[in-house]
Amino acid sequence: MIGLRAGTAFAFATLVTAGWRAAPGAARIGPSRGRAAAVTDSFPHERHGRLFTACDNCHQGLSQNDWRAHFPPPELCSSCHDGTVQRRVDWTPRPMPPSLVSFRHPDHPEIPCESCHAASDSAAPMQVGRAVPARCLVCHASDAPSHLEQTSCTPCHVRLPDSRALATADLARLPKPPSHDSNWVLAHREQAPTSEACAVCHAREFCASCHPNAAAVAPIQALGRDERVAALARTRRPRYPMPVSHRTETFGTSHGLAARTSVVECANCHTRESCRTCHLEPSRVEPVAQLPSRVRGGAPGVNLAGRRPEDHVPGFAREHRTAAAGGDQRCSRCHAPSFCSNCHDGTASPDFHGPDFVQRHSQAAYNQEAECASCHQTQVFCRNCHLQTGRSQPSLGRDAAYHDRANGGNWLFGHPAAARRSIETCATCHQQAFCIQCHSATQGWKVSPHGDRFDRSLGQKNPAMCLYCHTLGIPRQ
Repeated sequence: MIGLRAGTAFAFATLVTAGWRAAPGAARIGPSRGRAAAVTDSFPHERHGRLFTACDNCHQGLSQNDWRAHFPPPELCSSCHDGTVQRRVDWTPRPMPPSLVSFRHPDHPEIPCESCHAASDSAAPMQVGRAVPARCLVCHASDAPSHLEQTSCTPCHVRLPDSRALATADLARLPKPPSHDSNWVLAHREQAPTSEACAVCHAREFCASCHPNAAAVAPIQALGRDERVAALARTRRPRYPMPVSHRTETFGTSHGLAARTSVVECANCHTRESCRTCHLEPSRVEPVAQLPSRVRGGAPGVNLAGRRPEDHVPGFAREHRTAAAGGDQRCSRCHAPSFCSNCHDGTASPDFHGPDFVQRHSQAAYNQEAECASCHQTQVFCRNCHLQTGRSQPSLGRDAAYHDRANGGNWLFGHPAAARRSIETCATCHQQAFCIQCHSATQGWKVSPHGDRFDRSLGQKNPAMCLYCHTLGIPRQ
């Protein structure tokens, strides 16, 4: 590569230069800042230094950027390495290595070879090293602190989709610039729209793996497509850090104003499904309706945990009627009529009342008849259930079979105490006509429900109470 000694025939130099192949397993030394890496797995230039006159004596294809002519053909090695004069060698020119570099020697005719390929600034002639990016910065972007901190990667690099020789594994090993630290995700949107450097390492599929709105973001659409990046993106789990503006205690309740002002910003991280955890009917909230929907194979968006409004305390489902009665404008921000009908539709939500409520619902049914009617049609729902379970048998007259089974027998003679204690529980199955079959002064068995010690003067203090049963007037006897 570098030859500073003169006086050796070009033909002989070409033959000798061509006759060497790296030993298997030879070590590679990676490049360091400002210093070329020593070449340990290529041609031993120093051993042949006295034979060289110039680099292009052997590397003739440099001036034409002909990679196939960068190295001498193998047959020239046999002039010396014929097994008699020198040991025989098997020389195979290396193929063009895949990379994102677009360097061309003909574009740098005035730059001496040793400027890039000397092993160090004080290296002796023919101490050859590989070119390292730090040396490029002497002319290109000389104000950049390091190779990976440039604001522009052109003209030294091509865009990633244009370098088809790189394998998917090669792309996964691309170095990360120092600026891409833990805060980079929140800061990159200010640089991405104006930086050409992004296109060198990134393709559209990489950005689309985080951005649900990638199809509507111009800088992302400006990037090329690449199936290798798409394969990497499918194994990538996006991370959505919380912006500073989202860290206030009141953001959860006050973010609606920000969403209405610029829902485009929200769409960088959120999908409709992100907001669905709180806004149960996203189509009813205009900013949410403008967000993109989550699609299979696309960015998942932020996965939020639902946050209940402050007044939706535990037990609110049982006490919400007061708030709902004030009008549905506030409720409709999150709920559609179908949400309400899921509960307020008879048996649609059997778990609403909690376990074993059927066994203890009589008291609640008597005290909150209007509440029951908001879900149940009492003349149909209640009667059907009571008939099916044997709790209501109007056709059997004074049959006490059900109560005998449930209370150990003799219910007919033991029921007065239960009726006086909670007549409303009886009313869940029985109508007044059922009771007066026995407790009537004019028919049936004419059994008084009051007992021997009943104080008849109570009827004078509160006649309205007596009229619940004595609809024709309070009897004097």
